[in-house]
Parts: sequence; C-alpha cells; structure tokens
Amino acid sequence: MTEPTSAVEQAVQARIARVRAEADRKRQERAEFAAARTAGLGYRHAARLRNQAANNFPGSQEPPVEEAPVPAALRTVCCPACRCDRLARLMTTITVAGAPYDVLRCAADNCELLWLVRANRPRTAPIAA
Repeated sequence: MTEPTSAVEQAVQARIARVRAEADRKRQERAEFAAARTAGLGYRHAARLRNQAANNFPGSQEPPVEEAPVPAALRTVCCPACRCDRLARLMTTITVAGAPYDVLRCAADNCELLWLVRANRPRTAPIAA
C-alpha cells in the first residue's frame, strides 16, 4: 500500500488503525472472559457435585479436593445429550464417595453439557506372589 500523502489521508489511516486495535483488544477481552467463565462454571458445578455427595454420604471421609486449575484437555467421548461421539473438555477432577471422576463439558456450541465420567487413572499391577 502506498504511503498517504495528505494530512487527511494520514488522519483516516490513523483512525482506522485505532479502530482495528480497539476491536482486537475487545475480541481478546471477550475470549479471556469466556475462558474464565467456563473455568468458573466447571468449578461451581464440581463444588455442587461435591456438596451433593457430602449430603448423600455424610459419614464418608473424603480427602480434601485441591482447587488447582486443570489443563484444558480435549478427548473424544460419547456425549449423553448429543448421543454421538464429540470432543469434550476436561474441566476438573472430583472425588465422590472415594472414587475419582472427571467433569467433562461437551465442546459442541449448541450443547455444552457438563457430566461426570469415571477417571481413567493408571492401575498398579498386582504383585505376583
């Protein structure tokens, strides 16, 4: 593109650059807000499930759940709402009645269902006697 020669063209180009920068900034803010909202909803849902488990099993001694953020891992699973194989995002891991569960969210825009699946943890090999 040629350099603007008049002061009017320079002012127009500067205004266009400011508008583009503002649009990029707003787009980045929306993306960050959406990521924070998704993580917050996952933590809120996990806390709700922990509270329900505590109410259903009042005598159980469950270890405290760490609130460290879990990486956003994607995996292919069968979504109960979509009834087909979809990508699902691992939101967090919780313990219900002593068993670990992964909280998953369907990655489809029209679904976004949260549900629990048994956590796939590596099993220790039995010791041969």
